[in-house]
Amino acid sequence: MNDLNDRTSTMNAILKTDGRLKVAIVPLLITVALLVAVSACSKQEDAAAVATQPNGPVNVSIVSYMEREAGVDPYPVRVIVSNDFVRLDDGYDASDFVLLDRKTRTLYSVAHENRSVLVIENQPTDATLPDTITLTEEQVSDDEAPQIGGKQPVHTRYMANDTTCFEAVSVEGLKADTVAGMQEFAIALGNRQRANMHTVPETMQTPCFLSRYVYTPGRLFAQGLPVQLWDESGFYRSLTDFVDSEQVAPNLFYVPDDYPALSL
Repeated sequence: MNDLNDRTSTMNAILKTDGRLKVAIVPLLITVALLVAVSACSKQEDAAAVATQPNGPVNVSIVSYMEREAGVDPYPVRVIVSNDFVRLDDGYDASDFVLLDRKTRTLYSVAHENRSVLVIENQPTDATLPDTITLTEEQVSDDEAPQIGGKQPVHTRYMANDTTCFEAVSVEGLKADTVAGMQEFAIALGNRQRANMHTVPETMQTPCFLSRYVYTPGRLFAQGLPVQLWDESGFYRSLTDFVDSEQVAPNLFYVPDDYPALSL
């Protein structure tokens, strides 16, 4: 029981970040919170053994967003995409971050304050959308919208069973490699969420939740790079900057080898 309490405390500490990454990884936080009750099945290991470490400067693309949600001050989210990794953070190299290893589809949530790493291993499962859910999309034309990167943005409403789940303005063909990495990140979260649906309360399992976070989490990115994203909960994300190519220090993709790793 003490071991279970220790694991629960560690996971809770990971969740007690400043909230800046919360919306970006909503399904991850849902999964972690719901798995606290079954964390006795998890294992601890050295973080040094769980992530490939790049050598030398890494060529990346970067997109930066400003996000807000009801009752919370706006906060930045930075997405850094390389050939091997996708990193989400709040724009500071030394901040907490979530890392996707694109080769193994493993996620690492690194929290510096309590010196811990949550390792979420890939668990691909059947992604077939339930027959009870019908997905549709409506595109809203706006020829007067300013071009971005020489391309015309498109406004799309994403619906499940005729209910609008969220809306986005996207640019097709812009930063395709970056979009692919962001889509892989979303799919990795969806894979883990599907593997643990038995822990999700039925009241949360709405058609919008299931389609957006569980069965078709990559749906958003089929239209290209999202430059704006919003829903009726008060969540709003807006693109603030993007960098096509830049070299960054390899330690941005290091999982600290002196942090205990809790593996789910």
